[in-house]
Amino acid sequence: MSVGEIIKFYRQKEGLTQEELGRGICSVTHVSKIERGQTPYAAEIISLFSERLQIDIEKENQRFENLENQLHYWHKVIIMQRMKEVEEIQKELETNPIIGSSSYAAFYKLLQARYYLLRQDFNMTYAILMRVQNDYPELRPYEKNLLRHVWGIYYLLDYRNSKKECYQKAINILKEIDRTEYGNLEYYYHLAAAYQWMNSYVLAYSYAEKALRYYKEVDNFLGALMAESIMLISIGSNVEHDFKEVEAAYRRLIHNSELLNKPDKKTMLLNNLGYEYFRRKDYQNAKRTFKESLSLVKKPSVLYLQRWYNYLKCCLEGKLMRKPELLKHAREGLAMAKVQEATVYMIVFKLLILQIEENYEQYYQYIEKEALPYFESSKSEMLKKRFGKELFHYYMKVEQYEKAVQISNQLIEAIQSE
Repeated sequence: MSVGEIIKFYRQKEGLTQEELGRGICSVTHVSKIERGQTPYAAEIISLFSERLQIDIEKENQRFENLENQLHYWHKVIIMQRMKEVEEIQKELETNPIIGSSSYAAFYKLLQARYYLLRQDFNMTYAILMRVQNDYPELRPYEKNLLRHVWGIYYLLDYRNSKKECYQKAINILKEIDRTEYGNLEYYYHLAAAYQWMNSYVLAYSYAEKALRYYKEVDNFLGALMAESIMLISIGSNVEHDFKEVEAAYRRLIHNSELLNKPDKKTMLLNNLGYEYFRRKDYQNAKRTFKESLSLVKKPSVLYLQRWYNYLKCCLEGKLMRKPELLKHAREGLAMAKVQEATVYMIVFKLLILQIEENYEQYYQYIEKEALPYFESSKSEMLKKRFGKELFHYYMKVEQYEKAVQISNQLIEAIQSE
């Protein structure tokens, strides 16, 4: 943005015509040429314009010249999730009246979208991204790739549509990024996360490893921790891998999350480690680890419900809690799910209660009549497969082979669609 563009911006802001601004100073034609950068101008004229507009032109020009560096720094702290700085810069940028009319307007809006992703305001993120696509059809190469990256992150976190569909969208758009024009190889991490959720563990590990190398190069310790956590999940999916190595790696990352003062990452890692213990039927360690993870989560919340369910399921499977106490806690979970209007957890806690009560006939009826139809409609593929398998084995046990075949076909369709 030139000095002339700054003058034009504030003239229009004050509601002045070119003739009104130039009155007693210079001609309308000269004002027009100055604003368009088509003519040399005397410093005295700019000084008189500034006085009439009540602005400090040197200060405004300096602020614009610093804008690009400020935006790139904001991007950096957003990536590193240094929230105090993120919020400070956000507030400072909001006070800059020129930014929306400058050549950095699209860049700023894209960074706003990333900011709102951090704040988990997905509606605002979507609105900004759509606005950028509509208002700026000719983005510069860096901005075009940033747009792809932010869309990719959005699809990873989008909760309103089929998860599987969103993960595939994320992969498709992230793979369109041109790394030579973009340079921010953080997108490897988001590709790894998408592949992990699609259960493509080899590709998840590969991209997470690339992300880890990049994060180490730029001293992004939080990013490195997150990349390693995906690598661990990928390794842990192989039950033949030496679990002692996996366990030690988790403990190291948990310690690092404490050093970085990131309790949200610590609770995630503890939950993942608890799941690895649970899969290996080490219920005592699973219970202890799930409980520690649970202690770091805000109550009530959907995340708390997820951690609470894991903890109680472990106690049930491992026979680590008396039935009356277990039943009481499961009912508390169901009540919390109703308050949160979390239908998935209302269903799984209802199923957990039926299991604890050993009311198996009603348990399997509930899976058939309520749980599976909801999991199908809500595209909850993991839960659909998990409880579908349980129902299949039940039908085989009670010799209801026709129903077993129906469930088997549904499970095969779900697997083939992956």
